[in-house]
Amino acid sequence: MKYAIIFTLALFFLGSSVYGDAADDTDDTLEDTGNQNNNNQKKIYAMPSLSYNYISFDNYRLHDASGKLTLLQINPAEKGNMSSVTLGYSPQIAAKIDYDFPDLYHNASLSVMHKIDRHIMTGSFSAITEKPLYGGSHTFMGMAGYLYNSVKGERFSMNLGATLLLMDIGVTMNNGTPWLVWPFPMISLSWDYEWISFGVMPGVRMTIGPKFPISIVAKTVTGGYDAALWLRYFKNKDPSKELLGIAAGFKKETSNVTISDGGKYGVNYYAFYGSLRLFRFFETSGGWAFNGRDEYEKITGDSLLRFVGISKDSTYSTDVGGGYFFSISFKMGM
Repeated sequence: MKYAIIFTLALFFLGSSVYGDAADDTDDTLEDTGNQNNNNQKKIYAMPSLSYNYISFDNYRLHDASGKLTLLQINPAEKGNMSSVTLGYSPQIAAKIDYDFPDLYHNASLSVMHKIDRHIMTGSFSAITEKPLYGGSHTFMGMAGYLYNSVKGERFSMNLGATLLLMDIGVTMNNGTPWLVWPFPMISLSWDYEWISFGVMPGVRMTIGPKFPISIVAKTVTGGYDAALWLRYFKNKDPSKELLGIAAGFKKETSNVTISDGGKYGVNYYAFYGSLRLFRFFETSGGWAFNGRDEYEKITGDSLLRFVGISKDSTYSTDVGGGYFFSISFKMGM
C-alpha cells in the first residue's frame, strides 16, 4: 500500500508540469501586456529562446544546445486569459570514457495551454532518446489535463484538476503490450507576500525577499535542488523591471536520457556556481562541479517500484570525477 501511495504522489506533481512551465514563461508577458496595451484586439507574441550548456568531468563530457519557441495569444481586455504553444528541441552530445553508449541524444517537446477565466486546459509531449522523437514506448511521455482555479486570492492561489498520462512505466497486459494510459490528479499552489513567495507547480520553489534587491531563491528540480543568493538592480525600484542580477549558489543536478534498448543513462553531480543576468534577456552561469556519478539502469518486468526508484536493476554506477560547467542563454519576450 505504501508503494502505491509513493507512486501516486510522484505522478501527482509530475502531472502539473505543463501548467507550471507555461506559467513561468508567460507571467512577465501578461503583466507587461496589461500595462502597455489599452485596446481590445487579440495579439500574438513569438518568444524564442536559445541556450547552450557544457559539462566537463574527468571521464565525461556533455554538450547541450537547445532552442524553444513559444507562441502566445492574449486579449488585453481579458487579462489572464491566454493560449500558448511551445516547441522545443535539444541535441545532446555526450562523450563517455570506457562505456559503449550512443553519443547523440535528441530531446524534443511540445506543450499547449488554453486558459479561460478559471479554466485551464493543458497538453504535452516529450521524448529524450538517441532516436529522433521515438525510440520505443518507454522513451516518451504525453499528457492531457484540466485544471480549475478553485482558490484565487490576492496572496494565495490553488488549481485542482486531473490528467491522463501516456507513458510506459513497465506494466504490461497479458499479451505483453505495455499499459500506457494512467489517470492522476493535478495540483498547483502559490503564495505571494512581500517578504516571501512559495509555489508548487511542479516541485517546490521558495523566494525570500522577492520584491527586494537581495533575495534567496531555493527550488527543487527533477532529481535535484538549487539554492542561490541574488543581488539585483531594478529600474525605478520596480521589481518587475530588473536590469541586472548577480547570484552565487549551490545545486545538485541530474540529467537522464532513455535509450531505445529499455535502459536509462544519467549523470548527477553537485556544484558551486555563479550567475549573471541582464534585462532578463541574457543569462550566463558557471562553476565547479564535484562528486559526479554516472549510472545505467534497465527496467525489466512489471515493477512500479523501479519507476519511482525504490527498486532498480542497475547495470553499473561509477565515479566520473569532478570538473567544471558553464551555460549561456538568451530569451526574448515582446
